Amino acid sequence: MAHTNSLSRFFHHVPATLILTAVAFGQAPPSARKAGQGPGKSQVAAAVTMTECEGVNNCATWTFLGTLGNGQWPTGEIANLTVENIDNEAVVIRRADSTGAAAGLTAVYKGTRHDDRLAGEFTSSWPGHWESKSGNWYATIEKSSLTPPSVMHWCAEFCRTWIWVGGHYQVAGDTSASQIVTVESWTRESIVMRRTDTAPYPGTAVLTGKISSEGNTIDNGTITWTYHPCCGLTSRTFNASWGSAINKLAGGDPPASAIIVRPVVCYAWFFGVVCGR
Repeated sequence: MAHTNSLSRFFHHVPATLILTAVAFGQAPPSARKAGQGPGKSQVAAAVTMTECEGVNNCATWTFLGTLGNGQWPTGEIANLTVENIDNEAVVIRRADSTGAAAGLTAVYKGTRHDDRLAGEFTSSWPGHWESKSGNWYATIEKSSLTPPSVMHWCAEFCRTWIWVGGHYQVAGDTSASQIVTVESWTRESIVMRRTDTAPYPGTAVLTGKISSEGNTIDNGTITWTYHPCCGLTSRTFNASWGSAINKLAGGDPPASAIIVRPVVCYAWFFGVVCGR
């Protein structure tokens, strides 16, 4: 199975995307500035998409999150994908069709990487049609993936400034990290985050929404409480902004503050993105 060290070696030549963030809105406490500068590196979960082709007119979209993924063909076929092995140069991906005219087909793709391309041979089997068929395949990895911002202004009943620290969000200036928000999905079509509170009341919630067309806000997202001893299991809308739209949402609790964040460098990996300052 895939390992982090293997992945870093496998894709260390992929160009880094430099994201410069410098936000100023009010006055920040020293603890917020220190937390905003954060640790050296933290992994951000992100989907990675590639275009995979077999022959001239048989191309599909493969999307991975971690070592699991799915493939979709224009003709309607849908397949489950699993990365079985990856080392310095080689990758092995297993395919199993679940929907479409080729349902039941299985295949193993073996290939090597050259910059942002993978290429090699596959062997497929389709009960009732053929036992073993081989061919060539190649794929081009998309070079850009959306990643969560390092600083976000978030508002529901109250407003908070969230900063990315140690692989999750926490409230700026909250050295006890009494509110932790982890990211499960961060694509333009689907934002899924999980929030865990420990003070002043314990609670857990799921946050869902979509990124706006401008790419710097979540408008009318939904926070659904899955556990809250004092206030019941309710849902309500929330909004969030970052980057050039950081000041779009007024108000704060604690008050909105100035946070100067060091440049964040995000390295595109085959199965995710690693960001560090």
